[in-house]
Amino acid sequence: MDQAPQPEDAAAITEREERRADVQRRIDEVAGVLAETLLGMWRAKHRAERRGEAWPPPEPPKPEPRKSVLSDRPKSLRRAFRELAPGDEPVANVLLQATWFPVLELWLEPAGGKRTRAVLEYGRAVMGVVVLDEYGDAAVLRALAVRATARRQGHGRSLVEFIVRHAYQTGIGRLYAASGTPWFAEEVGFEVRERELLPEDARSLPSIIDAPRNAFVFELTPTMSGRRAPRRSVPRSASEAIATGPRSPRRQRPIET
Repeated sequence: MDQAPQPEDAAAITEREERRADVQRRIDEVAGVLAETLLGMWRAKHRAERRGEAWPPPEPPKPEPRKSVLSDRPKSLRRAFRELAPGDEPVANVLLQATWFPVLELWLEPAGGKRTRAVLEYGRAVMGVVVLDEYGDAAVLRALAVRATARRQGHGRSLVEFIVRHAYQTGIGRLYAASGTPWFAEEVGFEVRERELLPEDARSLPSIIDAPRNAFVFELTPTMSGRRAPRRSVPRSASEAIATGPRSPRRQRPIET
């Protein structure tokens, strides 16, 4: 005679039957969903045929991907000016080596004056550096340097206009510079001046005295826009008045009748 199943065997059989019933239930659910989907497609097809519409319907156009406003990539590169930071010193030293400015005095203050140091950033990279020494009403553009690979792109002019605006806002009325390239200084708004015709306080400025004798000396009147101010009609000194005296007016020829 067959022996009665043990209690452990009965529990295992019950668990197996429950799993089988659960699987069959899931299969029936999937089959029901599939049947409803096929029936819906069949009805949609016949409905489209009665209306004379194309089947299957054309796919809707895909929407264009939206650009995130949180993207780190800027739409266009812009120039930004800020004060020179200690982390900019390696780049500034390399750029200033091409000028007359002593690099070791970058963080020192001029005797009896104040030093302003600024950099130009373009695309998160330092493209140029400018140094301005202020002596009350007068100031001297000590150094201006731009990366060699970034020249002829307007960075130098932008640096000059920025430092001229700064000089105007701080109350400086005269801005001087000494350079060996007169074409650039004149292009950005400076005017060539003879050292002997400069005011005495300007000739005694350390930056003018330390400049080489063959350097050109320039002068500019700061403006809010940073560009050249209208030329003054009044001479600056008696020597200049004699040198640039008024010209005699041209005689008009009599009109022949």
